Amino acid sequence: MKSDDDQKRFDGTMAAVDEAMMAATRTEIAEGLRAVGIDPASAASSTRARIEAAVRDRGKKLMQAAAEQVRRDREFKVVAGGRSDAVDSRAKLARLLARPDVPTTLAARDGRSMSDADIESLIQDLAELGITEDEQS
Repeated sequence: MKSDDDQKRFDGTMAAVDEAMMAATRTEIAEGLRAVGIDPASAASSTRARIEAAVRDRGKKLMQAAAEQVRRDREFKVVAGGRSDAVDSRAKLARLLARPDVPTTLAARDGRSMSDADIESLIQDLAELGITEDEQS
């Protein structure tokens, strides 16, 4: 039981510290930093540089992931089924997905096979978005 009380007290103390930091003015924060021997301008500059580096790193990772997804989407292959109408549907889907106005994320199956129902459903979804073989791009 003692540890539960200690945890509650610790959580309360941390919440009070958080509230005090959030309520502090810039002047109060600067005074607090100077009191412990830290130059506020230097601390702000250092913190800003770390945040900017983290944002750049995250952006690079997101761009790499997006480039990889595009590469996978371009390798998307529609697997032919057994019936001729299914084959026609698969060919139609392949033609629709090859169009330049179709977002590449629609083909995000990493080359796995699709059922006939999946094919028909995706063709219907594209039609609802206005992407059909009837329109010319």
